[in-house]
Amino acid sequence: MNKQRLRFLSIGFLLSALILSGFQLFYPMDSPAENADTTANVASDGYKEKYESLLVEVELQKKAAESVAVTSSDTSLAESVPEATASQAVATSESSAGTTVKFVIAQGQPTSVVIDNLVSAGLIADRAVFEQYLTEHNLLYKINYGEYELSRDMGYEVIADIITLE
Repeated sequence: MNKQRLRFLSIGFLLSALILSGFQLFYPMDSPAENADTTANVASDGYKEKYESLLVEVELQKKAAESVAVTSSDTSLAESVPEATASQAVATSESSAGTTVKFVIAQGQPTSVVIDNLVSAGLIADRAVFEQYLTEHNLLYKINYGEYELSRDMGYEVIADIITLE
């Protein structure tokens, strides 16, 4: 290769480098900071699920401990119902129209715990279907705390409307 061709080759490389650096300057690709933000969002979603599952486990352990305490004590069931109602969030009463359940949602209670309590009270049959219904209708985070009179004959839509006040 002669000297002149080598110079043109080096000038070509130089121009290519300048064009690529200019392109990178004006049209930047994903920076590592943007990738870190998306990773943080994915990690926080996993964190929320883990947090709610731990809350469910704690609630179940509390219920198990209370049921053991109630069975081991000599007090009657009628005396222990007011204390158990606040923590278990469910009390059943029979009426002429059918089975009515007094369902209590405590303030700050996660949605997963509310849905688990609905399943354990026998108000809904399938947890996943109810949660999907709430998600599709943007009601998952609109559940209000309070006391509700619910019937086992009600459908998912009616129960969701009542507890979300939508």
